[in-house]
Amino acid sequence: MSFLRNFGHSGPESFECVGINGKNSEFHAAMGLANIKYIDSILAKRKHDYEYYLERIKTLNVQFLKITPDTDFNYSYLPIVFENESQMLKIKQTLADNWIYCRRYFYPSLTALNYVGDQNTPISDDISKRIMCLPMFFDLSKEEIDFISRLMLRVQNN
Repeated sequence: MSFLRNFGHSGPESFECVGINGKNSEFHAAMGLANIKYIDSILAKRKHDYEYYLERIKTLNVQFLKITPDTDFNYSYLPIVFENESQMLKIKQTLADNWIYCRRYFYPSLTALNYVGDQNTPISDDISKRIMCLPMFFDLSKEEIDFISRLMLRVQNN
């Protein structure tokens, strides 16, 4: 079944079983090898976009990932943690209403999955309800980042 090769996902926020990250085919591998020579410029663009986002949303009431100076970070995700789930859902819906789809990437908390033993993980449970990853991809433009940022700030300030 397809969800076995996609981390066990059976939907955006539901999981059926333990799965693997086996979505890539030989074609995907060949494309990766063909583009590896561009990795430095890809990573530089991602870092720039990440920093550009942070500058635009610095007044948003969220927590950002702390990246230590000696860390090699690939800027593949931009997770933000909201003050509460309600605010996150409101912003997520506003973005979706404008054809911008963000992902609750770390939701649900792993202990909520039916195949994981019952554990007491209050911090994981809390953060999983309040975290969302903003769109990050190579062709993302400054105008798109500006638009996403304005929408989020508008929701917060209304």
